[in-house]
This record gives sequence, structure tokens and C-alpha cells, in this order.
Amino acid sequence: MRKAGWILGMMAVLAGQSSLRAAELKIVDVRRNIPLADDEPVYKDFYINGGAKDGLKPNLVVTAIRKTSIRDASGTQSLGELAIPVAQIRVVYVADNLAVAREYKVLSRDELPMLEQIGVMSGDVLDLKGSFVDKRKPSSAAVTQPGTAASTVNNTAPALTPPAPAAQAPTAPVPARDVQPMKAIIGSPKNEASAGRTKAETETPRAL
Repeated sequence: MRKAGWILGMMAVLAGQSSLRAAELKIVDVRRNIPLADDEPVYKDFYINGGAKDGLKPNLVVTAIRKTSIRDASGTQSLGELAIPVAQIRVVYVADNLAVAREYKVLSRDELPMLEQIGVMSGDVLDLKGSFVDKRKPSSAAVTQPGTAASTVNNTAPALTPPAPAAQAPTAPVPARDVQPMKAIIGSPKNEASAGRTKAETETPRAL
């Protein structure tokens, strides 16, 4: 009887440790790859301190929760702790005691408390309640190839219209000159008198 009681006690302790371990599943590290090319996708991996033994499996979508301690305005009295949902993450790789997950969906703050830092971070706890399996193939991270932005701008930019020519100031009309005909000038009395005097001076007197 004593042996049976000891065995039952050990089983209860192990069950309690298992449930405590499952409740303590959390993000222990966050890593991101460094792309060597513009078209190489960027991955952000969340490492979890639990694996297949804790009920995690590939394509399992769980919720990351951030425990936030709330204090009064003076900061001296603790008012309690809030478990604020941050985002949903999907498990992509599972080992016995470790798992790797990636971001699945960032939860909106419209109906949830605000966060000082948006996005999953180290220390966030996993909530397996409401988890589900999504077997759809995840899409690679969107990348921008060089020249894509420029070509898009050139294709969507409106056509430029040539600038209108500058308005020229109207020029004043040139008044017509009062030019007398050469014939009128020659036939004037002044010119005829000059011509007669010159002719009289040049004529030589004839002998009587």
C-alpha cells in the first residue's frame, strides 16, 4: 500500500510538472536572417522552449501573450498583471524539446490593450487555447527588386504637358514716314532757283 501511494504521488507530481511546463511555453529567442541579395526573402524565427512532448506540431497556430504588470501612477503599488494577446504565430519546425515558429497574424489593437512594443518578442508566453492547424503553404516574405520602384513610378506618372509659351508684349506700330518723292524735291522753287543761278554763273558772256 505504501508503495502504491508513493507511485500515485510521483504520478501526480509528474502530471503537475507537465501542466506547469505546458503553461510556461514561451519565446526564448528571436532570430532574423541577413539577406545577401535583394530578391532573397527575410525570415524572422521565434524559438520556443517546448516541442513535440508539449503538444506542439508543425502548422499549429497559437497565440503569443505578453504579461504586463500594471502599477499606479507613482509606480510603488502593483495593481495586478494583464495577459495581453500580441499576435498569432505558426509552428514551422518541431523537435523534442524545442520548436520554431513564425509570425502568422498581428492582432489589431482596436479591441485590445495597447503595447509599448508591437510584435512578438522574447518572453512572450504561448496560449494553446483556441489553437488550430493551418496546412496552407506560407508565402515567402515580400521583397523589392532593384528598379521595381522606379519602373512603377515611370509607368504610373502622368504625362507631362509642355509649358505654354510666354506671352509677348504687343509692339507699338511704327509710324509711316512722310517721304516726298524725289521728283517733288527736285521740282521745288528753291532747287529751281539754285539750278538757274548755277547756270548763269557758268555761262560766258558773248562778244557783241
